[in-house]
Order: sequence, then C-alpha cells, then structure tokens
Amino acid sequence: MFFKKKVEVGKTEDVVMVAPRMIDEGVRKTLTPNSPRILFSQAHDLISSPSQDGTGSAWATTRSLALAIGTLTSGSIGSSAREETLMDLFAEQALWPLVIATFRESYSLLKSLGCSDKALVHELWLSKEPAEVFEKAAEDGFLRQLGWHSAVSQYGQLKGSGEVDVSKMRERMREVGEKRILGGEFEKEFSKLEEERDGGVLDRIGELYKEAEKSELCQGEMRVRERLGLNSAAPRN
Repeated sequence: MFFKKKVEVGKTEDVVMVAPRMIDEGVRKTLTPNSPRILFSQAHDLISSPSQDGTGSAWATTRSLALAIGTLTSGSIGSSAREETLMDLFAEQALWPLVIATFRESYSLLKSLGCSDKALVHELWLSKEPAEVFEKAAEDGFLRQLGWHSAVSQYGQLKGSGEVDVSKMRERMREVGEKRILGGEFEKEFSKLEEERDGGVLDRIGELYKEAEKSELCQGEMRVRERLGLNSAAPRN
C-alpha cells in the first residue's frame, strides 16, 4: 500500500517491513525447538529494506524487529516494499493459479484415461513427493535437483518443459504483473469487495472455494481422504 502512495506518512517517519518467507504453519515450525524443518524454513526468511528512512535509523529498526521475532538465525535478504509486493502478489495471482490449474486438468485427464482416485491423489501430492522435490530444489538448486531423479524422469522433464508453448502463459503473467498488481486493478477489485459485500472479501473467498470444490480433483480427494480417515487441520476463512 505504501509504494502505491495509499498511506500518507510524514517525511520524518520510518516505513519498514519484516516479512518471513513462509506460510503461517511454516513460520511457527521455524520457532519450534527440534523441528526437523527448522533449518529449511529459516533459509527462506526475508527482510524488506526500509521504504522510507525519515529518521536515518530505519535499517537499524528493521534489523532490530527481525532479531526480536527470531528471523535472523540464518541471515536475511534486503528488498523493498515494491519488490516484495510485486513478487508476493504475482506468486499468488499468476504462478500458483497456474500450478493449481495444471494439477486440476492433469487429474481430470488421467481420470478419463482410467486412473483411479486413490492412485492419482497419492501420486500427485499425498505421498509428499512434490514437497520433497521442492526441498531438494532449495538445497541443491531448482534445476540441479533433477539429478536425484531417474534418467527417464530427467529426460521427460527437461525435454517436455522445453516444448511447452508458453505464449499464453507469458501473456497472462504479464497482465497480472503490469495491470493487476502494478497498474492497481487488483487493489480496486479487492477494495470494492470489502466495500460492497456484507461479508467483505471473505464472502467471495467462500464462493470461490465452493466453485473449486466441484472439480474432479477435489471430489476425488475428498473420497480418498474420507476412506483413509484423514482430517485437515488447515484453517478455513
């Protein structure tokens, strides 16, 4: 909000931000003694540099806040409010929506080709293989983690990713980055939901959940989790 000039701050005031790079549960786990994920999680801490240094000591304030909440265990990354906002919203509105859509469509296609719900759910995410892959990407490098896969897997992923037509994807990503985020379209949309709906944006989120849960992926997962007696501890807005 500050880099979009929606918040008025006196020129003699400091504007700083400390933003751990992890979802809520991951942040809590980094502060839990003997957590097996603590080093991996802490490696993703990020500290934004001051957006406004009105007192001349904004950096010191930023570092003090970060130290106080325990996020300097393995270092920090200097950034800015603009960069952090752009990256964060881009991931939420461009990158991860594409990931979700890819899983959803892959599930439906494989189901139509004869794969069962139980096999698909375990293969695609319940086994936690994707989590292991991303952990190796953090440890060894985004591309180099492929070295832990079979030759068949390495060949398929490298060749296949190079053959994908990304023109529409790139067009969508640019629209999100330039128009929705930097251009202010998302800000207006979000504010309008808060102003015009009794339940605000949470009301719309509830509708979006109901729409998403109609997919074959969600319906199939629901059946598998019920059969296995698996409950979700994730909060639901």
